[in-house]
Amino acid sequence: MRSIRTRLAVLATILAVALVPGLAGSATATATSRPAEPVIRGTVTLKIGGANVVNIDGKLYAALLPSPRPAKFDVVEAPDGIQFRYQNTGGLVYADPSLEPFSQLSVGRPGEVPPHSTWTVASPPADADEDLEADDLPDRHWVVTIKLAGTDQYIGRHFVENRSLLPKRVLLLPPGVRAPLFVVEPVS
Repeated sequence: MRSIRTRLAVLATILAVALVPGLAGSATATATSRPAEPVIRGTVTLKIGGANVVNIDGKLYAALLPSPRPAKFDVVEAPDGIQFRYQNTGGLVYADPSLEPFSQLSVGRPGEVPPHSTWTVASPPADADEDLEADDLPDRHWVVTIKLAGTDQYIGRHFVENRSLLPKRVLLLPPGVRAPLFVVEPVS
């Protein structure tokens, strides 16, 4: 019985490496290959993979369709980074306190400062292979990666959710996963 469990564990590891080759290779970007860090202020909207980040019942999703409308976030400076305050309610965007990989980001209650609500933004490395077309980008924008402050966990979408038009969950990704790119647009 023990040898069957061992064989299953080895098989699972081999499958994980074979099915997800692009995630581990360029997982963590080095600070030496980055341009100056962006300074993001004011009210913004976020996009990932061409989808607007929206708030549905206190949870963040990436929606490809025009409805619901993009969420607007006020960027608030924090000691170790920035915080995103959802403009409609005043609640802060935060990660699940367990920091479990693939846990969905939430919007807190107004006036609360939940743990794990501070983020760092960085310009993508020069060799980022995301295919952002210049024509698809607005005139004023930042292309950034967003990471939970004090960890090596970025936020993004789950890669298996690309086969439908339903809103995709915005998640805390496991350590070592390549950071997806966000387009941050200022709201005028």
